Amino acid sequence: MDEAKEDKENPKGKATYEPPSKSYLDRLPAEILDIICEELWDTDIPALRLQCRYLCKVATAHMFDEAFVRFKKSSIDSLLELAAHPVLSQNVKTLIYEPNLLKRQPREEWQDRIPLRDYHDTSDIPSPPKQSASERDWRLFHRTVKKVVLHEKRTPYSAKELDTAWPIYQRYLQEQEDLFERDNACQDLHQAVQHFPNLKAVHVNFGWGLWCGPGWSPDTSVNPYGSGLTHAGSTARYPGELPGAEQIVSLIRMLGTLEVKLNSLRIGSVNWKFFLQCEGPGNLSDMIKRIVQSLKDIEFVITTWTDLGSHDEDEDEVQQQLEVDRCRSFLDKGSHGRILAQAPDLRRIAIEFDAYEVKCPIDFQFLVLDTQWSHLHTIKLDSIDTHEGHWMDFFERHSSTIKNIRLATIRLLDGEWPDVLERMQPLLTLEEAEFDRDLSSVAPSQLWYLDAPCYTSRKDDSVQENRTRWALEKFMVHGGVCPLRDAEAHPQSRIVW
Repeated sequence: MDEAKEDKENPKGKATYEPPSKSYLDRLPAEILDIICEELWDTDIPALRLQCRYLCKVATAHMFDEAFVRFKKSSIDSLLELAAHPVLSQNVKTLIYEPNLLKRQPREEWQDRIPLRDYHDTSDIPSPPKQSASERDWRLFHRTVKKVVLHEKRTPYSAKELDTAWPIYQRYLQEQEDLFERDNACQDLHQAVQHFPNLKAVHVNFGWGLWCGPGWSPDTSVNPYGSGLTHAGSTARYPGELPGAEQIVSLIRMLGTLEVKLNSLRIGSVNWKFFLQCEGPGNLSDMIKRIVQSLKDIEFVITTWTDLGSHDEDEDEVQQQLEVDRCRSFLDKGSHGRILAQAPDLRRIAIEFDAYEVKCPIDFQFLVLDTQWSHLHTIKLDSIDTHEGHWMDFFERHSSTIKNIRLATIRLLDGEWPDVLERMQPLLTLEEAEFDRDLSSVAPSQLWYLDAPCYTSRKDDSVQENRTRWALEKFMVHGGVCPLRDAEAHPQSRIVW
């Protein structure tokens, strides 16, 4: 009887009325819920979707706007599953790719490389006996302390745990070799990306996909490869090769083939030799030029690091400086500048190097050439050499648009920083200025350290480097007298170029 009555009231099987929820969330406007969703962790969004149909619809739009993929079979398979989803694949706006590689090594070396805990459980250490205690009691105390410390330092895992983890590590290595044979999974990435119609940003090799992302926890942040004993170190297949170099090349080719219109391209820890492949006629050169044309944001963190495999520190230092020289001799031909010049609509440029002694790996004039970006808002530079004239020419060309600067380890080859900064300040209308590490000049010899020592806080106002950095940042935004003029309040560092 009840079933017949229900069929009569709802003859076409329409959704029945849902009683009001006890929660007030589903009564909020969608605009307010969007703001709430933006503040939630990625792991909280799925739970919110399960509350009711209305919240499901709002929260779904905030799922997987960032897709994380590692150079690992299971991670690439998950990306393909996301791409196959008819709704969630439409949400992906940023692809974060981490091509860190595992190293093929004997078990003894693998076991030695397992990260050890850098603390001791002091609860296992007994209190020292009284001075009047017997020699036997003191020996017992020292044996106990030694046992605890050695256990923490040398045996954080049991032999059974190591025996279980080693085959897992070997399986990951074999999966990695299979990906190498398949052109670094380029076809899989191609298949996934073509199902992300709203993809606007690609970020590569910054470590974000290793230390954060879906399901982040202290355990996965230590090691994203599942087992705590299969550490994914920043290792390369060949000496002198940076992790992910081959994978980045494959990714660039794939993006160029699909003609994806990106707004943002950020590549971290890329070896300078990558740009050798972007010069002259060739597939990769054409692809990189095609990709950057639509960019509004570009960032390269460029390294001259090379794994020399030597135990002679002096020789390693010499060879490392030779690598910087080779990098500079190539980049000073303008190869990097020609790539940037292909992106006329850039609003943000960030170029960083990881070496700056005895000279920086590039001269500023060859980085920007004579290009003018009519919408450039933010410039971020790290470890750059420059002449005063070229420096000022650039900021004069962009004085009406630049609102945000971040400068770290900028070395003037001529001129003095107080003069340069006093010329820059009235020229620019800055909203934010940030300095880091140091400002220096060669002729005359000057150096101001702006980075607090590692054992102090950047917020400690008793630290000279902090006070000078804060004063510079305030001066560049609000004007006044350049603080570097006050040798008593902001003295130079004693070590100069």
